[in-house]
Amino acid sequence: LGNLIKNISKEKIKIKINGLAVNSENEKKAYIFFAIKGNKLNGENYITKAIQKGAAVVICSNKCNYKSTKVVILKFSNVRHLLSEICSKFYKSKPKNIIAVTGTNGKTSVADFFYQIMKINNLPVASIGTLGIKYKNRIIKTDLTTPDAISIHQALEKIKNNKIDNVIIEASSHSLNQQRIDHLNLKVGIFTNFSQDHLDYHKSMLSYLNSKLLLFKNILPKKKILISDKSLKEFLILKKISKKRRLKLIDISTIEDYLNTNYGSKFNKFQIKNISMAIAAAETCGLTKKKIFRSIKKLKDVNGRIEHVRTFINNVRVFVDFAHTPDALLKVLQELKIYGDISLVFGCGGDRDFKKRSLMAKIADVNCKKIYVTDDNPRSEKPEKIRKEIIKNIKNKNRYSIGSRSLAIKKAIKDASPNDVILVAGKGHEAEQIFKNKIISISDKQIIKRLKLKINTISDKEQNFLQNKEILKRITKNKKIGNFHGLSMDTRSLKRNNIFLTIKGKKKRWF
Repeated sequence: LGNLIKNISKEKIKIKINGLAVNSENEKKAYIFFAIKGNKLNGENYITKAIQKGAAVVICSNKCNYKSTKVVILKFSNVRHLLSEICSKFYKSKPKNIIAVTGTNGKTSVADFFYQIMKINNLPVASIGTLGIKYKNRIIKTDLTTPDAISIHQALEKIKNNKIDNVIIEASSHSLNQQRIDHLNLKVGIFTNFSQDHLDYHKSMLSYLNSKLLLFKNILPKKKILISDKSLKEFLILKKISKKRRLKLIDISTIEDYLNTNYGSKFNKFQIKNISMAIAAAETCGLTKKKIFRSIKKLKDVNGRIEHVRTFINNVRVFVDFAHTPDALLKVLQELKIYGDISLVFGCGGDRDFKKRSLMAKIADVNCKKIYVTDDNPRSEKPEKIRKEIIKNIKNKNRYSIGSRSLAIKKAIKDASPNDVILVAGKGHEAEQIFKNKIISISDKQIIKRLKLKINTISDKEQNFLQNKEILKRITKNKKIGNFHGLSMDTRSLKRNNIFLTIKGKKKRWF
């Protein structure tokens, strides 16, 4: 214990410590139990259970009244801060290049693109985030974007023991606020963007932003590297922080310009921003620009991020995206507009920032032809209540409230016109849905892939007619155009069900 905590009495210094736990279920003999008070559960209520399971030491807040003659009880003003400090000492072995990425949207994409770039260049790499803990073709599922401090330090030691020196961690605002990645010797901090989210937790946008900025103000060591985008309004704040803490500030705009010029047709705009940040991060780990840009053509879509899942035979394209914030939804819809009219399937999570519901509804209303409001993760809220809050902010007459995601997706595809785009938003890669205490297995991607509809039986000939009809509707802006088979501007070659084009020439008028 003396190697982990300073300034403790001599009789406590030699207490043997075998492990650390924040959950009494994980407690074992000779472990330290950190009794942390959270939003929903108070670890201090589980001290007795932790002692019964073998805890040698309990660390709790100064306000904790628990007393014991069986084990050592230590009280501190900031248990979370001490936890991360002790983790850093208990799990000493760490990768050389640790990168943390924060921001409202894009964290998963930046992390995944970084992982892909390093892997393509045969450099050992790992990532910790929404998609799990990834290394050496293994994926270990995690419940949180950023796991608790003990899990992170354990994972980093395991990653290092696998001879991996490059790792990227998604840092959520909750994790930064709760000091889960304090005391990591970070090499790089990345700031992707900032928009409304998590106000149920942070209460205000300022509080939310300040939680994000903790990565650069407190956690990233001085003289290290900060990567961001000068087009962000928060860039000036980051510039001031960089100057004060002598951080090397890297702006991605030059990389972004290069990618837009050379790969603009392959990637959408906001993915180009994410790739640019991943490229800048890879370069800090020793990869040359030449090797990095050779990798770009080999990059694949990120799981559940504006991911094209299926195209039906009438050219209805179906995408899934994790977009669950107003800004993310707007950006995805703007990207997909170029492909055609959009039908949107989406909902909003329960027990979360309820202010997002009206904002996302209005964005859908302006940008979509048809809107199918369905259940996201209702959690403890009534699903129909959430749907009603969304629906009342949608003026579009083509709006539907369908609780079942499977039925909502099926109806959206069945109702689609040729060449339409369908976006199923909110869950992306996720394969579970939360209703109160129930967790249901469900995957948007699998629903789309397995769906069998009559829409698939359309012939190539009919497909061409339908496409032509849609093209003509767009050119003439006449929605009453019926079925037609071909075009003609000469009465001599005119056939049944052709469209006759009247053209005024120098000698004759054809009409």
